Amino acid sequence: MSLTRKLPRSVGLALSAWAAFVGSWFAGSSPTFRGYVAPASIHVPSSPSVPPWLSNGGRARPQPDPAQTLPTIDIGEALNESDVLLFPGDLTKDPWVQPKQKSWRLIILFQHNLPMLLQAVAGYRRASAIMAPNIIVVDNSAKKEAAHSKTLRSEIDTVVKTPRMLNFPELHNFMADIALSRKLEFYFWAHADNYVLPFSEKQDLGIDVIKCMRKQITHSPNWGMMLFAYDHLAAFRTQTIIQVPWDPLVFQYGSECDVYGRIRDAGYDAKACKVHHSYDMKQILNITDTMTWGETKAILDADAVEKHGRNQWREAAMDPIEQEWRKSMKLASREYLQSKWKVRGCKLRGLPCHKPWPFCPKCPIENPDCFNKRPSRNQLLETHAAAKSVFATNPEQPISYEEFKKDMKKASHSQKMDSVDLVSERRKMAFF
Repeated sequence: MSLTRKLPRSVGLALSAWAAFVGSWFAGSSPTFRGYVAPASIHVPSSPSVPPWLSNGGRARPQPDPAQTLPTIDIGEALNESDVLLFPGDLTKDPWVQPKQKSWRLIILFQHNLPMLLQAVAGYRRASAIMAPNIIVVDNSAKKEAAHSKTLRSEIDTVVKTPRMLNFPELHNFMADIALSRKLEFYFWAHADNYVLPFSEKQDLGIDVIKCMRKQITHSPNWGMMLFAYDHLAAFRTQTIIQVPWDPLVFQYGSECDVYGRIRDAGYDAKACKVHHSYDMKQILNITDTMTWGETKAILDADAVEKHGRNQWREAAMDPIEQEWRKSMKLASREYLQSKWKVRGCKLRGLPCHKPWPFCPKCPIENPDCFNKRPSRNQLLETHAAAKSVFATNPEQPISYEEFKKDMKKASHSQKMDSVDLVSERRKMAFF
């Protein structure tokens, strides 16, 4: 199976059941069902139930959350908070910590549930003086809800609308497009359903992140990516993703395994920093600007006890066609990865890759230095244009949501007509 225009017909046998599901979904849909979660009423324990270090201004040093685990890929030893605090030098004049940034942006990909996105943005605003003003939201939603939100636009740098609904790896390449056009050294990618909290009340998350990055870069100048609490917050070097773009035919989680291995095979280092608490969000919490760090952490910890349901709000927000689109991409992606690497699994670094550049980490004959670690801007622009050309002319193309929707409607209509004809024939047989 391939992610081509022929893909929707592979699910033709299930269309009658699918059509019935569509009807029942639209008949019984409601704002809550579609993923707009009402604010939760979570009790915040009062003293002495809350440990003193949560409510007395953070005088005691909090410990990193043991639930924050390193990613499954091999990225070496992660720096933690104590390592970062040993980093020498005054960062107040560092260009990377200035509120008005020319070097980086924090990009959040948005597709569903505007209240959840606003909660994530509020978390960054409360956690750092430098992060929210430099947020770009990529609006990949069907109705461009983020672009129409005055509240969101008042808190961030800007909203960039996608030309159509992009799949997961296409969104990552879209972020690299933005970074290259704005001449950014690197960019952060943050999840729209994640809440961030510094390790203590008096810390600025943005400054802590930059401190850790600076220290990692002194040891690994050829860095390509850096993970903070896995990829809930991640930094990507612009030149790295221009030279090693995401494969648009590898959907969702498999795409991370694919690209992270290729980044390292291209000679770039993948590093990690642990400098904050990171929370996967399942609902909207009643966190306000008037709450202390300790009260906020108590709410987040209470919500984190229940692990089930992280993705339910997202699934509920999708219409049936989008759900089928995603399922089809997942199935096709598995077969494509098998043909590309000849193995199934996430540890792909160092394995033979059976596609040309930029699908695989091997430079083409016409550009033997495609992974140059000190490229000029013109070289990056040429590499970027070449990669886009290969993707655009590849015989296998990821089917767009819009194409999939048209094909599914045609197939559904065909199934309905077949059902009408069958009923008509049965009536004729009964008459005679």
